[in-house]
Parts: sequence; structure tokens; C-alpha cells
Amino acid sequence: MVDADRQGQDHARHHADPHPHHGGYRGWVRPGGRRGRWLEPFLLRLVADGEAHGGALIAGLNDLCLAPDGVDVGMAYRTLRELEADGLVESAWVMEDGPPRRTYRLTRAGRAALNEWIGVMHERARLIEAFLDGTDRLGWRAGG
Repeated sequence: MVDADRQGQDHARHHADPHPHHGGYRGWVRPGGRRGRWLEPFLLRLVADGEAHGGALIAGLNDLCLAPDGVDVGMAYRTLRELEADGLVESAWVMEDGPPRRTYRLTRAGRAALNEWIGVMHERARLIEAFLDGTDRLGWRAGG
């Protein structure tokens, strides 16, 4: 029994997180269940900049060039509705110059979710850097 305990401790020590600054995220993981890809973290990040209406958020996504032909507007609005249903953002109709617009703002839970995404993105950046460093050592370049 002592050998099994020692093996378990050795296994745990061997697989301890060598990157504690990544907040425990290892690999290409993401928090949450339904939403994936890049819309959720980038929408949360853009809403964290301050209250914004959907059109401005979509313009912000397009400025980042997340999709070669522009962000799917329907998918962006669906993601915003899901974020709101999950309590990560709140929205309110604002009547200013022009037509009414739904304005979004980050909630406390949204800030926590964004913080999780920051850890995930740091880990993804580490993996991408490791990949590119390896290809650089081989002398490979994109398109070549």
C-alpha cells in the first residue's frame, strides 16, 4: 500500500502545473459549454471596454479580423443573447438620436468569465508560441 501511495505522489508531482501563472489552464481548453470559437471571449472583452450596442460590438469584432469575410451577424447576436441568458452581460434599450438600440454591459459574472478567458488565452498564446518556435527552428515559414 505504501508503494501505491508513493506512486500516486510521484505521479502528482510529475504532472504538477509547471506554469502556475496560467491560472491552472493547460492545453487548448475553454470555459463554459455551448459557445466556442472566438466570439464569446472577444465579445466579453469588447463589452468590458464600456457599454456598447450590438452594431458597435460587431464592428469591433470585424476590426479585429476574426473572420475573413466579416463576422456572422446572426451568430454574434445569438452569442450576445446567450451571454445575457447566462448572466454574463446585461442589456437595455437606449433611445438617443436615431432608432432605439440595445446596449450591452458586463456583469460581475461576466467579469469572472472574462478573467477565465484571459487565463485560457494566455495558455493558447503559450501553445502557439511553442508551435511557431518549433517551425522557426525547422526553417519553415507560412506560405513557403
